[in-house]
Amino acid sequence: MGHIVFAAPSISSFFLHHRLRKNLLRRGHRVSILCTDRSRFTFWREQVSGVDLLVPAPAAARRSHELDHQAIPALDWLEREQPDLVFFHEERSASAACMQFAARTLGCQTLWTGPGLLPHTLQVDERGIDADARIRRWTAKDYRVIQPDQGLLQASLTHALSGSQPQALPRPEVRTPHLRRRIADVLGYAARGQLRRAASSWNAWLAPYEADAPEALQIPPMDMKAVSVCVLLQDPEDPRVVHDATNAPDARALIEQAIVTADQIAPDCEVVAVLPRRHALAPASAEQLAGERAHRVRLAPMSSAAVVAATASATITINHPMAVVSLLAGTPVMTLGRALYELPGVTTHTTLAELPAAIHAAQKTDRPALRRRFLTFLLRHCHLWCSPTRPNHNGMLGLVQAVERCLLGDAKSNTRPLPYRPGPTWPLATH
Repeated sequence: MGHIVFAAPSISSFFLHHRLRKNLLRRGHRVSILCTDRSRFTFWREQVSGVDLLVPAPAAARRSHELDHQAIPALDWLEREQPDLVFFHEERSASAACMQFAARTLGCQTLWTGPGLLPHTLQVDERGIDADARIRRWTAKDYRVIQPDQGLLQASLTHALSGSQPQALPRPEVRTPHLRRRIADVLGYAARGQLRRAASSWNAWLAPYEADAPEALQIPPMDMKAVSVCVLLQDPEDPRVVHDATNAPDARALIEQAIVTADQIAPDCEVVAVLPRRHALAPASAEQLAGERAHRVRLAPMSSAAVVAATASATITINHPMAVVSLLAGTPVMTLGRALYELPGVTTHTTLAELPAAIHAAQKTDRPALRRRFLTFLLRHCHLWCSPTRPNHNGMLGLVQAVERCLLGDAKSNTRPLPYRPGPTWPLATH
């Protein structure tokens, strides 16, 4: 069996990491946790054993090396511990990039997971998530050998539209870190001038419960027009926007151009703008976002994104994950940033200025057969049907299987197969 390192795990992902660690230990693996942040280290060492803190290199070492100040101690730690696999979850940060560089330098395997494109799913890839994933390098001809799974695609669409929740495994108890350690973390951040981190670190141990709070599905009002354009807005701090988009437009500019695009479909075509989950734009009204043409715009909460995306005539977004629901429903999708689901013939990549003209290209270049093959591969092999906040039994089997395949290879991992089944629990469970 192998030595697996959880690299820079967040506090909010505690339920996922704790369950994965428990299952890996049962199968004979050794699991370590390597933190790059003091408050996370305080939290994790209160919960489990085998937790280390990566201390940044001293100033002299930073001046004498071109590597980031955390890459040097990461190299030293990995070389000393000799892990077989470094596991990353969602953490697209400079610290994670340095640790990935150090792991590859020493020949360690790496595996990334992150929030999937559909609710209660995980991306899984050996290189990275979203625009860093290997699938982004593939072209249409690479999917010729894929047999479309129409049952999986229909079940995936039903899963997204139904808002069903997974039957989560029992959650472990979250132990409150000692008061002295929390005070020390706050004072340490404050001494370095990191006042925001100092304030957030005090109650950081509550993050698993906050991430686990489900959001109820909402159905848009029935007076929506038959022809509409869906605009999936994103928080400016969304990691997909920060890392995978260049000069991303703000919400107002995107909506104004979406109205012009809607005119290419029908004179009275309505624009339905889905607000981001963090509600950074929640106080905004249609008048604030669209000005004089506010009568053409309807605002919708994130909880209704799946329904809006599936019923629209076209979907516009930077790289919102719920655009995959439009693809499952056969709706043209236009993206302004790099996305995991981006592929010519399946989606149309464009710029803000060229958005009105792109709607015609999206309709002309649509390739339904390619879209079905691409989505089948994406949801069967690049996704795990495991909730990042409420993991269930089948999902954890898939995650453990993915870790062992990366660690041992297909041949050795198949000697101890796990009965994982790709696809949502419902409605596939009834077939």
